[in-house]
Amino acid sequence: MAEWDRTVDLLVMGSGAAGMSSAIRAHDLGLDVLLVEKSDLFGGNSAMSGGVCWVANNPRMAKEGIADSDEDGFTYLKHITKGEVSDDMLWLYIRESKRVLAYLHENTHVRYVPLAKYTDYYPEAPGGRPGGRSMDPVPFDGSKLREDLLRLRRPHPQSQILGKWGITAREAQAAIGVGVKTMLFMAWQMFLYMLRHFKRKRWGRDTKLCAGNSLMGRLLFSMKERQIPAWTNTGVEELLFEGDRAVGAVINKEGERIRVRANRGVVLAAGGFSRNLEMRQQYQRRPITTEWTAGTPSNTGDAIRLGKDAGARLGLMDEAWWTPVSLVPKSPFSWVLVVEKSLPHGLFVNQDGKRFTNEAAPYIDVVNGMYDDVAKTGTSDPRWYHIFDASYRRSSIAGPIAPGKVMPDKRVPRRYRDGNYLFKADSIDELCEQLKIPASTVKSTIERFNQHALVGKDPDFNRGWSAQDRYYGDPSVKPNCSLGPVETPPFYAVQIYPGDLGTKGGVVTDAHARVLRDDGTPIAGLYAAGNSTASVMGRTYPGAGGTIGPALTFGFLAAEDAAAQETTESTQEAAE
Repeated sequence: MAEWDRTVDLLVMGSGAAGMSSAIRAHDLGLDVLLVEKSDLFGGNSAMSGGVCWVANNPRMAKEGIADSDEDGFTYLKHITKGEVSDDMLWLYIRESKRVLAYLHENTHVRYVPLAKYTDYYPEAPGGRPGGRSMDPVPFDGSKLREDLLRLRRPHPQSQILGKWGITAREAQAAIGVGVKTMLFMAWQMFLYMLRHFKRKRWGRDTKLCAGNSLMGRLLFSMKERQIPAWTNTGVEELLFEGDRAVGAVINKEGERIRVRANRGVVLAAGGFSRNLEMRQQYQRRPITTEWTAGTPSNTGDAIRLGKDAGARLGLMDEAWWTPVSLVPKSPFSWVLVVEKSLPHGLFVNQDGKRFTNEAAPYIDVVNGMYDDVAKTGTSDPRWYHIFDASYRRSSIAGPIAPGKVMPDKRVPRRYRDGNYLFKADSIDELCEQLKIPASTVKSTIERFNQHALVGKDPDFNRGWSAQDRYYGDPSVKPNCSLGPVETPPFYAVQIYPGDLGTKGGVVTDAHARVLRDDGTPIAGLYAAGNSTASVMGRTYPGAGGTIGPALTFGFLAAEDAAAQETTESTQEAAE
């Protein structure tokens, strides 16, 4: 029999929401757990995300007076997944996500509040809701983590106001624009930031954790209280089997190879493959690159490749949590266009100068529209641009560039000017010359767009029809807060790309988060959750938190199934 350097009950690969949820539940069920993270920071994609969790008919909705039911939640998911996910799996998620959320609230530091006005991404669909299912993490005092705060992956730069502090999803809507309320809100936040001066000085970063940093800070603190071993700079090199059962792994801890026996199993929760160019080119539509993702650099598909080598079936490998992005100079992460795409006085055009989709649609649909556009035009040089006018520039953000009332053109950093990020011209003809797209077509496109914007309807793509489209709109613009004519010079443009928040394809799992073979049978002792798996949401996105909700849920279920199994040692003894 092979010698083991360490023996545990459950080995968890990855430190995002799925991994920590699994480790905490396993510990609470009496298992000896080891969590390993290949990078030097905890939190994975989850720490850089909005941290929002989508749970239908969650108990917090009733407290906000928002009506919902399990049946409506199922009807909604059934409709938007278009029959590609089994009814059993959808019902499982509806039921178990509520239980997991309740457990985390009662037994850990995880705290969520419903976003009463944050709509489902398809609120008009059967069973859809205008708010409440997406839940926002309550801010967390990171100083409670002490030295471990420095081991928590920092938030995406985009989520930091003035590059200094974070805000909640609820507050984000209030921070849009340059009105009096926004200015007062920003002044108050700056005051609170100043009050945290001594904490920041001690820990080297702001200690008010919001969004994904709040969620992961709370989970990490819950693990710390339980004294669950968690190793950074530790990658999994190989899964180890006895017969058909996964019984452990070879891990590499800072150059030291360690054979770890896992009596109850191994959980693959190391994220997707958004930073693996070879895998992206193998499985996904072109054009594709690793430069357009907002995901963490450590998302290189390690868990998926280990699962495949073990005989796992793969699914949804051509999919991702798509979002249009822009590329900010000197930033290692793309800038996600969640807000900009819905604001009035702007539109998206392709290399031919034509609109191609509803710009304000759910971001996954916008990118699908970009890829559909490539298929339709057959171009070998696909390009897309966000074109907007002075009205937009004066009151709205453009990536890292603040509204003109706050940051006039002369104060825009040089690295963003002159087409390095932001294009500017006094006329559409001049702008199109810079972009190398046909001015005559662009002017015709804008003329038609403006005519429809004035009456508040978009017969071409129905922009602003859905409540989702209007969530980040400008309420001062009538009759449609998401539509406004592009007519006031100077004119501006930012090049946009088909980016993502992370990939959503991977090993296929069952209701117990067990990894399945091609023939549908489970691989004993091998579990997976999060972006290492083919998502229970199929090819769609139910609402903000459609990634985190399943990650927490299936990581939790993996731990419960592992705890219910006989240990490999007891199985071996029985055989003898």
